[in-house]
Amino acid sequence: MKRLLTENKYFLIPYGLLILLSSILLFIYSKAELHILLNTWNSRFADLFFKIITNLGDGLFYLVLLAILLFVNYRLSVIFALGSIFTNIVVQLFKWFLFTNIYRPSKYFELYETYKLHLVDGVRLYSLHSFPSGHTATAFNIFFMLALISKNNVVKCICLCIALLTAYSRVYLSQHFLIDTVVGSLIGILGILTSWLLFYKSKKSWMDKSLLTKRVVRGNN
Repeated sequence: MKRLLTENKYFLIPYGLLILLSSILLFIYSKAELHILLNTWNSRFADLFFKIITNLGDGLFYLVLLAILLFVNYRLSVIFALGSIFTNIVVQLFKWFLFTNIYRPSKYFELYETYKLHLVDGVRLYSLHSFPSGHTATAFNIFFMLALISKNNVVKCICLCIALLTAYSRVYLSQHFLIDTVVGSLIGILGILTSWLLFYKSKKSWMDKSLLTKRVVRGNN
């Protein structure tokens, strides 16, 4: 565990500091006040940029990475698949059973605030199930997994930046409040981390094979 955390300090330490900063802001401001503050920072370029990058939190990218990992080895595939399943179960449990009536920003401001949000054209806005952010959890599943696999610290930093930008896109587009993305990111990281600790050192020989390995074996036969 200690070695794993040390090897990924370039992802985890900056992430931890940002979580600390976000927690301080959430303590000082209400979620509506903080959303207004962040919502005032907008531009045409940012509208387009975050409208595009938010798609990295779509479930389709789960399947893309899983398909790639199946050609690397089954160990990483199992870790990613089970970590992602765990993450989705927790997110959906929160959304549909524990916090079912939490309004998303657009609906919340429509009902309770006079501030007119800056909204991005062409983005379909939802009303309920704001907490936590599923897109953010997905993004951190994907990019934390890539950070764990990579041995390059620059790549780890890039993975963190992309995950954070995807998370912030949910706030920028007024699909979620900041607290939704903070918790979503934590769930995403914990899902992959738990799965990694459980299965990475498994001694099952089949886990070191891959779809590519099986094809090579058949070819030799």
